[in-house]
Amino acid sequence: MKEDQIEIVAIGSHPDDVEIGIGGTLAKLSHQGIRTGIIDLTNAEPTPNNEKYRSPDDFDSDYAEKRLVEAQKAAKILGVERITLDLPNRRLFDDFESRCKLATIFRQWQPSIVIVMYGKTLMASPDHYQAQLITEGALFYSRLTKWGKYFDNLPVHRITSLLYFPVRFLDLHPEGFTSMLVDVTNYIDLKQEAILT
Repeated sequence: MKEDQIEIVAIGSHPDDVEIGIGGTLAKLSHQGIRTGIIDLTNAEPTPNNEKYRSPDDFDSDYAEKRLVEAQKAAKILGVERITLDLPNRRLFDDFESRCKLATIFRQWQPSIVIVMYGKTLMASPDHYQAQLITEGALFYSRLTKWGKYFDNLPVHRITSLLYFPVRFLDLHPEGFTSMLVDVTNYIDLKQEAILT
C-alpha cells in the first residue's frame, strides 16, 4: 500500500448515509489498521423539513457549515478520512461532471475497494440511486488513459473491487441481495455515536 493511499472508500449521496449504512464496518476496518475514507457527494443542504428554512429555496450557509463540521466529527469517531464534494443536493444526477469529480478523488486516494449505497429508495431521496450510478461511472473514468485533463492530470487508477451496501429495509425484499455480512458487535457504539453527532 502506498503511503497516501486510502485503501477502502465508501460513497454516499449525503453526510450520514454512510454512517447509517456501514458505519460499524468502517470503524472496524479502521481499528484494524486499514486506512478508510468516506466521500459525500453533497452536503445535504437544504434539508427537508428543517425549521431554519422559510421556503424551499431558502438556504442557510451557516447551517450547511454546521452539517459539514458534524460530518467531520463523525468521521473522527469512526477513524476515517472524509471529503464532501460540492455536487447539488436534491439535484444530484449521473452526468459527466459528477463522474469526473468523483473519479478525480479516486485517482488521488487510490482505493482498492469502493463501497457505495445500492438501489432506489422509493418515497425517499432519488439522490441515493444517483450516487450509485455516479460511482459506477467514476470507477470506469478513474482508469481511462489519455484523458488526464479531466482529472487534474492525476495518474490513472484501477479500482479492483466494487461493493454495495443497502439503503432499504431487507424485509421489504424477501428475495434478498445480501452476499456478505460483517459482525460489528464491538463497534456498534461507535456507529451510533457517529450517527448522533
